[in-house]
Amino acid sequence: MRHEPEPDPVGMPREELFAYLRLHHTVSLWPFTGRALGASRSLTYQLSHDGTIKVLVLGHRRRVASAWLEATLFGARDGHGDR
Repeated sequence: MRHEPEPDPVGMPREELFAYLRLHHTVSLWPFTGRALGASRSLTYQLSHDGTIKVLVLGHRRRVASAWLEATLFGARDGHGDR
């Protein structure tokens, strides 16, 4: 299975970021989530450890549910906050 690298959310237009999150169930904690939130790497990991960023731990990998990140960045859109 081929894995495409995640884009840099900082350079993405808002609608493109929204669409990307809708197409992917999870995204990386770092760099994707951290950069989308405007946080440094160390702050991103600190926020994941204190529970501010909701993470899914899969072995040694930490992933973030796209629905959580979408709600955090955009709030409920058009009354369709749920997937």
